[in-house]
This record gives sequence, structure tokens and C-alpha cells, in this order.
Amino acid sequence: MNGQQLFSLIMTRVKQVIGLYAFVLMPMWGMFFLNETVFFGIWNVFGIVPRALDVGSMIGVVASWTMHGNFSHLLSNTITLLQILFLFGLFEKNAYRTVIKLVIASGLVTWVIGSPSSIHIGASGLCFAMIGYMIGGAVFARRWGYLLACIVMGTGYWLIIKQGLMPQQGISFAAHFGGLCAGLLLGANSKHTYQVGSIR
Repeated sequence: MNGQQLFSLIMTRVKQVIGLYAFVLMPMWGMFFLNETVFFGIWNVFGIVPRALDVGSMIGVVASWTMHGNFSHLLSNTITLLQILFLFGLFEKNAYRTVIKLVIASGLVTWVIGSPSSIHIGASGLCFAMIGYMIGGAVFARRWGYLLACIVMGTGYWLIIKQGLMPQQGISFAAHFGGLCAGLLLGANSKHTYQVGSIR
């Protein structure tokens, strides 16, 4: 790969980073403000209710990442996603498709393992799925870009994982653990999506 090709690839990935910010963050923020001003909390009813087969819970499996209980909840997930989406945009060739897979996979695992008397909302499951994907890609699929990202941001990842997997009142352990496991599995099987010469 010559200098011109490398520059073109980097610019493509930078554009992808910007696109990912819009793809993930705009629905989160847009739905939060709509829920506060138009729906008056109704949107959050469609969270993940584990093992429930009603329409609301099925909507939650694919859309609970756009639901947040308050502004602090939204902001904390946004700050985490700003970092993770930046790395995804740089190192993941099929970033949009991968994010969609992680949303569905983390939602399904949360639906399977969560307490039946609970309801799960928020993007933290997606955050943990993306972290798991990068760790799985680095460790099992030898994705060198993700290995570098995990080393550089290792302290932050460790603290996020440690805090998120500790049982806490009002925090969805099922979403965090389920997202991490789903991401690890998908990341471990991600090697085939790359070709020689691409950023890894």
C-alpha cells in the first residue's frame, strides 16, 4: 500500500467515524428529547423485558439503546460511545453493519439472561458489546488495530468493565454482561471480514 492509498484509506475511515457518530448518537439524543417533550416517557416502556414475547419487549431488543431514564444516563453513555465509535470507525471495515449486529446480539442476550421482573433500557449494553468486540477481535482474531486500541485505552476499558459488572442498584448487569459476551463472540469471529492491505 503506497502513501496515496494509505491517505485515501485514512480519510475514508475518518468520514466513517463522523458517520458513526450520527448513526448512533443522533437516534439516542433525538429519541430522548422526543420522549421528554412529545411522548412524555412512553418510549421507555418499550424496554427489554427478559423472555417476554410481547411487542414492546421485541421492540426493546432492537431499540432499547435509544431509551434513557434521565439526562445523566444519556450523557454517560454518550461519553463512552464517543471514544468507542472513534476506534470502530478507524479499525472496522464494515462498521455500520457491525454496530447493527451488536445492537441485536446484545439485546437478545439481555432478553435471555435478565430477570423476568425487570426492564432494561439504555445504550450501555451496546457500549459493552463494542468493547467486547474489540477485545475479542484483538485476542482471538488477531485484529492488530483493536489490540493497539485496547493497549492504549486499557485502563479505561478495565475500569468501565469492572464498574459495569459489579451489581448495583438501578444498573443493568444483564445488559452489561450480555453485551460483553455477545461482543466477545462476534469479535472472535471477525477475522474473515478483512483482506490483506487493510488497516487491522
